[in-house]
Amino acid sequence: MKVTKRWIKFFSAFLALALLLAGCSGPETPSTPPPETSQAAPAEPPAPEPEPELDPDRAVLVATGDNLIHDVIYRQAQARSEDGGFDFAPAYRLIAPIVAEADFAFINQETLLAGDQLPLSSYPCFCSPTQLGDHLISLGFNLFSTANNHSLDKGVQGILASGEYWSRQEGVAVSGCYRDEAEREAIPTLTKNGITVALVAATEHTNGIPRPDGEAGVPYIDMEAGDWEALTQRVQRAAHLADLVIVSLHWGIEGSDLYTDGQREMAQTLAELGADLIIGNHSHVLQGGEFLETERGRCYVAYSLGNFISAQRGASNMAGGFLRMELVKEPEERVRIEKLEFLPTVTHYGPGYEEITIYPLDQYTPELAAGHGVRQYFPGFGLEYLENQLSRLSWE
Repeated sequence: MKVTKRWIKFFSAFLALALLLAGCSGPETPSTPPPETSQAAPAEPPAPEPEPELDPDRAVLVATGDNLIHDVIYRQAQARSEDGGFDFAPAYRLIAPIVAEADFAFINQETLLAGDQLPLSSYPCFCSPTQLGDHLISLGFNLFSTANNHSLDKGVQGILASGEYWSRQEGVAVSGCYRDEAEREAIPTLTKNGITVALVAATEHTNGIPRPDGEAGVPYIDMEAGDWEALTQRVQRAAHLADLVIVSLHWGIEGSDLYTDGQREMAQTLAELGADLIIGNHSHVLQGGEFLETERGRCYVAYSLGNFISAQRGASNMAGGFLRMELVKEPEERVRIEKLEFLPTVTHYGPGYEEITIYPLDQYTPELAAGHGVRQYFPGFGLEYLENQLSRLSWE
């Protein structure tokens, strides 16, 4: 077929129209629009729950004075026993509830507990039955000082025998006499209710008995012999080991109800170095106490808690007592002492030292006081005498 110019023009025009129509048409549109979709905002992470506030650790501590065991005390205990041993319970039964409710209970054991190996003896060189220690532990006493002027009454043999007894006891901290260098350097601690207590003990003298040769002995408080430096170092070490540091000091003037300026200065120094509670003994009479302020916090010092039990003849020797306090330890803090109070006691015996017994003062009657055997030596003894004696003391 012959292609003419007229045909070419017609075909070109048709092609251009087709291309124009194709360019004007859009994509096929659906008859119904797709449903709209929405994306939820990301949820915020839950706020962390606040750390629960921890309750502070709490414990009750009681402390008492000199457990001075004269022969009439252990003979009465022996006479009461039905098996040939010693029954000390009646002497301590009235104060037993005070000890039992405490978590920590301190006592100065004035006499050696070595009667299972050595003969029993009384003043001036004491040796007591070990069954006494068993009974004290059964009552709840668990902090024992054995550093005092009678520590060397039986020489090295007494220290070794008594130390063997204490080494068999569990759940107690004993500080004072030592059998070797390891015991001398050790700092006994006891933990109850999350609170750890350390005990450090020392004595000013041992009644003129010279220091023994060898490793066994007792810690002294002697500035000239270098003992003071050793004591202060032990207190500083104890402060790093425990929440509360107790220092037991056998010091002062026997029979005096007044402490000295030197004792107060000594207590202040030990408080600055780490002592939280200083318990004095040796005078056998009450001397009161006070809080000492330091840069590290407060320290309480009881200059003397008097006799806990004895068969002494002085009217003032009959008054003693418990220092009772609550220990509170907040998380990450040291222990603080709260609700401190003094609970007076009386050592009572009848004529001829019959039935020696410790009474809480609030259970002691005028009738009992009127029959006290000490009236043989001090006729003015009575309930009013005790109350007057106690009223002169401050325990803050």
